[in-house]
Amino acid sequence: MQATVKTQVTEKGQWERELEVEVPSERIDSALTKAVKEYRKRLELPGFRKGKVPIKVIESRYGDSIRSTVISDLLPELVHEATRETGLKPAAPPQITKVEHEPGQPLVFTAAFDIWPEVEAEKFENLSVTKMTHPVADDEVAEQLEELRKRQASERSVDRPLENGDILIADLQRLDDSGVPLVGEKFEERYFIIGSDDAPSPEFEEALIGLVAKEERNVTFTYRDDLPNEELAGSTERFTVTARDVRERALPELDDEFAKDLGDQFETLEALKEHIRGQIAERWEYMARQRMRSEIVEGLITENSFDLPKSLVDTYLDSLRKEKDESGHGQHDHDHDHDHDHDHDHDHDHDSDEDPHSDEDRQNAVRRLKSYLLLDSVRKNAAIEVSDEQFDEYLEEWAVKAGVKVEEVKRSPRAESLRRELEDDKVFEYLIEAANVKEEEV
Repeated sequence: MQATVKTQVTEKGQWERELEVEVPSERIDSALTKAVKEYRKRLELPGFRKGKVPIKVIESRYGDSIRSTVISDLLPELVHEATRETGLKPAAPPQITKVEHEPGQPLVFTAAFDIWPEVEAEKFENLSVTKMTHPVADDEVAEQLEELRKRQASERSVDRPLENGDILIADLQRLDDSGVPLVGEKFEERYFIIGSDDAPSPEFEEALIGLVAKEERNVTFTYRDDLPNEELAGSTERFTVTARDVRERALPELDDEFAKDLGDQFETLEALKEHIRGQIAERWEYMARQRMRSEIVEGLITENSFDLPKSLVDTYLDSLRKEKDESGHGQHDHDHDHDHDHDHDHDHDHDSDEDPHSDEDRQNAVRRLKSYLLLDSVRKNAAIEVSDEQFDEYLEEWAVKAGVKVEEVKRSPRAESLRRELEDDKVFEYLIEAANVKEEEV
């Protein structure tokens, strides 16, 4: 059994702690003996067979180096053990500020770190919250029905010029400013719904009106200024467009047969309308809940002021950045190279005084961490728990919506996060009941 470490904690600030740790010499000696034996197996020296170099020769020549490596390898485990024994929860990886060790003597080192803040939410009642209400209008249902009609539209080739609302199948060849085709910039069998509201360039579609199958036309057009792609927004392009096919779209009639075609659960058009109305109402209810939750969080943070350790915020931001980089890993060679350079820059930033994270990212991180700490405090103080029966019922509902078997969900890593989601729901319900709620029709 390993000898336990001795610890002494010194408070250096609100969240800053300095932990001095003493490790019995026999524990270090045991690790050293094992390391020397492992090193001996691989060592080759003139005059000795491999694995037969005397232990004393190894200790004499390489003892200091082996001891340094052993201690370096042991420190993370020793820090973890010491923080666990003291009940401290580091908010970020501890920094070793001092290490002292002589052969046959205890190892003594000091670790400095910030602890997770212990926060008490004292003001959480009568928070101002707005509850949005939204009576679903008939024209909203009609708009959704029209979208469904468009999705169910049939197409047929027509021997006439292209009109608004038609489908165009065409090949595109990008041209340079002088009208010369650009190599490698040909795009075949592109599909366009002419006259759609979200067209990237209405000018492009207007220039195609009147095309017939097999006709070729050069068009110059400008993309909309409000495109999300900033490189394309407002830019001018030139293409040769060669029409392959002009198709007419026919929208189905809005009747009971249309409803039945969308699903066996819809016997009539009215049943479909009610389903759509319910979906719209659910979306507004979801937005209303999200707004109330956001206002609850803002109220909690405003009413319960406290500071976070900088190292906690930095570690959180670093972990988010790492997850983002890893999620994009291997998608494209170009992206991979960019991410690699990005990581290199990130390491360089840490070595300088420049903050690698934007002010907006930092503010969002502070908000999320404070939200987590305050909501957790309310959960503990109000003794909010999720019973196994409540959780099973929640899993059943979630599995049905997700279209999976509840047994699969229970066995998956997602189960624990779903339990936490249910806990959060109950905490927000508790806080909203205690809040000053004002309804607002939108």
